[in-house]
Amino acid sequence: MVDVLKAMSTSGAILLPIVILIIIVSIATVKRGEQEMGGGHHGLATDGHVAAMHTGTAAAAAPAKKAGVQVVEDISVMQILLFGIILFTAVMAILLLVSVIQHS
Repeated sequence: MVDVLKAMSTSGAILLPIVILIIIVSIATVKRGEQEMGGGHHGLATDGHVAAMHTGTAAAAAPAKKAGVQVVEDISVMQILLFGIILFTAVMAILLLVSVIQHS
């Protein structure tokens, strides 16, 4: 029973920083998305209905954003999936290495 608890604590110690990294990256991605959408305004009126975009300010703001010099990277789902698979494989390899070292 002690060996099981020791193995669980070792794997938890390895996986905890990875979980924290994933949370930090998720928060940064959400904040970046909010900034790209103009501070979180989604075009909804206060009653929840879609606001009419007849005014010239909204139409003029869209080309102004695209005319800026800032380059926006597209988030690729395949890159995120590949990163997750590589990260998972690395964690499993580290756990295997720790297990082999402890049993030697």
